Amino acid sequence: MHLANPYYFLLLIFIVAFILFYFFRKKYTKQIIPSNLLWEEVLKEMRATSWFHKWQNNLLFWLQLLCLLLLMFALVGPYFSKETMKGEQIILLFDTSASMAAEGKDFNRLEDSKNEAVEMVQGIQQNQTVTILEVNDRPKIILHGESDRNKISRAIKDIELSYTHEDWQSATELTASLAKEGKSAIHIFSDGLEEEKMNNLDSFYVEVHNQEQGQEENLSILSFGVSKKDKKVAGIAMVENQTDSLQKVPLLVESEKIVLFQQEVELQPQERKIVAINDLPEKSYYNAKIDVGDNYLVDNRQTAVFNKQATTMYTDKEMNPFLIKGFEAIGLRVIQMENKEEFLNKKDSIFLLSGSTLPKNIEAPFVFFFVDGKKAEVQTAVEASEDELLLHVDMKDVFIASAMNQTIEGVKPIVKGGDLPLIQKGMVHNQPAILIHFDLKDSDWPLHPSFPIFLYNMYQWLSSQSNYIGDFQPLESRTIHLTNQAADWDIYNESDQLVGSFSMEGDGFQAPKLPGVYQLTNDSDLMYFSVNLDDREKMIASQKSFILNEDQLKENEITKTQSDWLWYLLCMLAFLILCIEWEVYRRANRV
Repeated sequence: MHLANPYYFLLLIFIVAFILFYFFRKKYTKQIIPSNLLWEEVLKEMRATSWFHKWQNNLLFWLQLLCLLLLMFALVGPYFSKETMKGEQIILLFDTSASMAAEGKDFNRLEDSKNEAVEMVQGIQQNQTVTILEVNDRPKIILHGESDRNKISRAIKDIELSYTHEDWQSATELTASLAKEGKSAIHIFSDGLEEEKMNNLDSFYVEVHNQEQGQEENLSILSFGVSKKDKKVAGIAMVENQTDSLQKVPLLVESEKIVLFQQEVELQPQERKIVAINDLPEKSYYNAKIDVGDNYLVDNRQTAVFNKQATTMYTDKEMNPFLIKGFEAIGLRVIQMENKEEFLNKKDSIFLLSGSTLPKNIEAPFVFFFVDGKKAEVQTAVEASEDELLLHVDMKDVFIASAMNQTIEGVKPIVKGGDLPLIQKGMVHNQPAILIHFDLKDSDWPLHPSFPIFLYNMYQWLSSQSNYIGDFQPLESRTIHLTNQAADWDIYNESDQLVGSFSMEGDGFQAPKLPGVYQLTNDSDLMYFSVNLDDREKMIASQKSFILNEDQLKENEITKTQSDWLWYLLCMLAFLILCIEWEVYRRANRV
């Protein structure tokens, strides 16, 4: 307990004076009276209650003294105290990466951090403000400049795991831009943060609260993938033992809750082992998991979607070498063949063709350049419509001298030169097709920076006609190519629960945060994608907590908390004593 106004103890002088006045009060004088008949009755009554009358005058003194003392203590202003948080501006950073889902002292690491922070902010004063940042792959501000404890506590409790990998470089840069030198205290709640990552905060008081764990038991599937081998599907998984003891773990591969493969893997301490998985039946997706109850369950599974995306492109000998080099630059294997008939029936590939007429028997997506036939001069500027093939492709400065004067019915033109269709996109003979009505020799487009981007967009659109979108990290945003651009798509998890929706007219596709296999579907189409952890989130080693730049802020001061109730209590007790003293005095005068 502390005192707000200790100088009021000077009032003790008056209390001492009161005591002295009591000792030197007026004494009784002797008086001769004619008869003591009436006094005998009074003396008899006093003897019957002698203990009360003996202390009656003294009781008045003690009550008066106690009342004065209570009033003096009320003026002194006693209060209870505790240490407040340092700094006028308090900045809290919360690591929401996947490793914070590991088992903590009471709950998981993030929940333990949130509980610690909620308890901490109860000590903030009215002149202190709190700013809260969430640290994930894209750090963001959750609350800024708030002093209301209830709002701060609610904001902390609402923080959830993002399952991404934390970007401390961006987080510390953002924090440094918000902090005030000499006035800000920065508190970081993480698990494995080291001092080397705090370079941007050299001039600020920083306290890092790492969730230290005594013994961390973790086994992890570091990677898992499948590919087609002959008529079967083969897979490979890498499993790691991050403990200091020998572990025997069952490795399972499932699809649609059916176990397709099972094997017990023996792992030495800190050992990584590659497990070959052969003769899997062909499924849309596969889940590899290790059935163990360690401290970190999130990295005990890995998903893989069976990818039928074409990686090979077939073309003829007459194709422009510039095109071939361009497609090879984006990772495609381009095979040139003498006769078109030798490859038009090959599946799981893309065809790059040229000529004057479209082929009739074709069984894969294709790009067709019209290079033979009657040409018409392009006399107007090139006009491009909004389409996914033209994403980040600027056509306004592209020169095209001439193009074929023909239109393929039922195929959407996306680039035009006046009335001439220059590029069309759609379905031809039940196959996805991109039709280009001019020869690259008649254009300067290959010299523009947007041309390689167009080749990449073509490949993505043609290969996206399979049922596989790709592999994502939690909450990753990416432009995707879908068969139906106008439809709204729903996202379902493996349990057929709706977890989100997506529209091409929105801000773009963002993957869910929980790892697993997901379905993207509308009324007519069904596509798959997988969400897996960042490889850096498959380690849960923790670090010790530490403090940087302690001299940047003054030492904590003891400040009073909300204790006005004590002042009121002392005043109420003084008033109660005063009432009792009045009643004692009233009874004494009655005698």
